[in-house]
Amino acid sequence: MTSQGHTRTVFRRALERGNLLVAELEARGVGRLDLRESLELTALVALHDRPRGERYAIRWLLCWLDETPAAPITDVALVTASLAALGGQAHNDALSLLRTRCQP
Repeated sequence: MTSQGHTRTVFRRALERGNLLVAELEARGVGRLDLRESLELTALVALHDRPRGERYAIRWLLCWLDETPAAPITDVALVTASLAALGGQAHNDALSLLRTRCQP
């Protein structure tokens, strides 16, 4: 296994365990995160630090829009509202919805 493969495994394990510090450190070593990985990191940051989570959410939204150029405005509104809900009472529901938007 390459060191990048190992780093990605450690990164994903950190996300699963909710370890923000390790996830952020390992994300730097992974290189480019896919949309799903980036969403999971965004959600984890939002749980620990909502203001920083909002900045991550904006970057994630830009990536999602770039990968989904034909998204109707209603989807954009739904995704944006779900991103805004991360870190709050509706976190789990919002994250579930956002995960469906990462499907190929």
